[in-house]
Amino acid sequence: MRTTTRQRRRTALTTTVAALLATLPALPAATPASASTAFGKASVWLTNPSTGTYLSKQAPVTWKTGSASSGPSTITVDTTRKYQQMTGFGASFTDSSAWLVGTKLSTKQRNALMRDLFSRKDGIGLSFLRQPMGATDFTVNGNYSYDDMPAGESDPTLADFSIDHDRSYTIPLLKQARKLNPQLTVMATPWSPPGWMKTGDTMNGGQIRPAAYQQLADYFAKFLKAYKAAGVPVRYVTPQNEPLHDTSAYPSASLTADQAKTFINDHLAPTLRKQHLSTGILGYDHNWDVTSYPESLYTDTASAKNVAGTAWHCYAGEVSAQSVVHNDYPNKPAFQSECSGGSWEGTDAGATFAGTMDNIINGPRNWAKSIIRWNIALDGAGGPTNNGCQGCRPVVTVSRNADGTYAYKPTADYWGLAQASKFVQPGAHRVASNSFGKGDLEDVAFTNPDGSTALITYNSSTTKRTFTVRWGNRTFTYALAAGAAATFTWTGTQHGSTDPSAIGSVDIPFRNADGTQALISYDSGLLAQQPQVRVGHQWLGHTLPTGASFTPPTGESALSRDGWQATASASSSDDPPSKAIDGDASTRWSLGHGMQSGDWFQLDLGFTRTFDQLVLDSTASSGDFVRRYEVYTSDDGTTWGKPIATGPGSTVTRIQLPTTTARYIRVVNKADSGSWWSIHDVSVLAPDGKATSSASATKGVQRKSAALPDGTRLTAVYNPGPRTATFDVPWGGTTYSYRLPVGAAAIFTTRSA
Repeated sequence: MRTTTRQRRRTALTTTVAALLATLPALPAATPASASTAFGKASVWLTNPSTGTYLSKQAPVTWKTGSASSGPSTITVDTTRKYQQMTGFGASFTDSSAWLVGTKLSTKQRNALMRDLFSRKDGIGLSFLRQPMGATDFTVNGNYSYDDMPAGESDPTLADFSIDHDRSYTIPLLKQARKLNPQLTVMATPWSPPGWMKTGDTMNGGQIRPAAYQQLADYFAKFLKAYKAAGVPVRYVTPQNEPLHDTSAYPSASLTADQAKTFINDHLAPTLRKQHLSTGILGYDHNWDVTSYPESLYTDTASAKNVAGTAWHCYAGEVSAQSVVHNDYPNKPAFQSECSGGSWEGTDAGATFAGTMDNIINGPRNWAKSIIRWNIALDGAGGPTNNGCQGCRPVVTVSRNADGTYAYKPTADYWGLAQASKFVQPGAHRVASNSFGKGDLEDVAFTNPDGSTALITYNSSTTKRTFTVRWGNRTFTYALAAGAAATFTWTGTQHGSTDPSAIGSVDIPFRNADGTQALISYDSGLLAQQPQVRVGHQWLGHTLPTGASFTPPTGESALSRDGWQATASASSSDDPPSKAIDGDASTRWSLGHGMQSGDWFQLDLGFTRTFDQLVLDSTASSGDFVRRYEVYTSDDGTTWGKPIATGPGSTVTRIQLPTTTARYIRVVNKADSGSWWSIHDVSVLAPDGKATSSASATKGVQRKSAALPDGTRLTAVYNPGPRTATFDVPWGGTTYSYRLPVGAAAIFTTRSA
């Protein structure tokens, strides 16, 4: 590869730095995608860890026109179908990261690294930073907030509030990043408020005292004003990092969805408005496996207005949860606010790069407007830590040399981010493309504000793959090694139509009262994320946004538990299955280990009974619900046959069933999670024959139908408001009543069993 200006700049660094970077090709000077392609060609930028190739510009590929048929390995891009607008790609200057970059690198090294990270011309153009408000599990000298007090004392007027801790090395880096990339977005999140605002008077664990909610809201306002005055305006905040994770090891706090609504609606949002702060509030800021938390913020009229979107983490559940919540509440955007790579992914270059590319591609494919990794920098031992993550991988490693000097080296996260952040500008729209999924060719495509297109591809299979890219009536062919990524950029306007079946999904647009569009996009992969029941030779499915209800035409009565017995595949010694059927919601059955596919819980009703609903209540063990279930029934407890229902779990998993007669019911978990599966109460319901009262159907809901390439038929119903809607739904030979909150959408599917 020829010597570039970037290489010459790096060789001017210390000999140690040059030696560390000698094995890595220098980052080529970037040019806008609109200027990097000749007519009829697409530029190619390649990373292949197995050959030591990193963001290397390759020979361009030439478009061909004509009627060549699409083969089995064809990636079709349709730039006429647009989705979310991207905010950016980035990471976090945790206290540890900022300390390493700001105090351990020489000025020359630091400036070079900052250019590498944030410059669109000379670097990879990172455009999003998620900044901690105080200490996290990655700090240099333990816990700190912006208003620390001695144990037993408080500061209700925030007289001692100060951001001075951040002025020494964090804020200067944030200002430098903003100067290098003026399009940089900053969001902020507390891992914990000051300890005196919490139960236990400590930043480590516990809850925020309701009496301190207003003080915490004022704390946010002071922080936002102080950061703005220091030259770092903050665009978004979240009330609490990982509100369902409460640990005594490092700063954290429990904040339930109901508590979050109270804090946001009665304190934080009014305070920001009163202080004339336009910073948006994002909800949740935790993992994919609990969708009911962010959705519950949208069921309430006040919090729906006050919450601008959902922040997601990647450590539990599946990324498709972002699409589920988007389709349930299509006006509320998704932001992926934290996803760290680490030793759990493996240690070789290919494995670490695979985890990053999975995040880069599948986050946006599931509606994320941002992709934010975790620490920008850590040392060679993965620290300094504050009793937190062991083995987390940074974007760059800042290591101490034998002579006491420091040097930095990019990791897989850097090069993975580069494949997107260098070519996808803030304001770009994701556009339609098909993807073959994990273990095959994966991709995501964008159109930039300047009209250029970027297609990011990654070969997650174990063999070299040759594929065709189709864009309208143009195609090119490319071969990509196993474990390699290539970003293609081109200019121009799409000519020729696209066969919708080539993309594999359908888009269903609805109208909002203000003239904007609420867009739902659906593919067959989402079927597993919704409740389905098998009726004859068909699977009938429906989505159920939090706040919605799906009610049978007659009332329901709980079957008597007399004579019931419960068993399970495994149990905690303190929580046997019998505690799930003892009628006491304060006791529970608990699995005793993290959920694994195949775990099961079983009921023996004593004799054959008729029923049509099963309810698993895990409310008292927040987050410990079955992740994805299948329901089986049996007359003898031995022969189970095929499942009669499947779907995702929730805090209260209410499973509608076809009218069924059986003695035994088995619920099988079908997804892994670190959480234990717990059930505090089980109910089996049967129709009582009494007609339920029903309100007249609400006018104003919008309905549209579509079909997937695999033959699945779907009908989507959207409620643009201004009030909750009710309507009838034909369901398995009868008619149910559906209640749909404002701003929510419901999808009903039919497919062959």
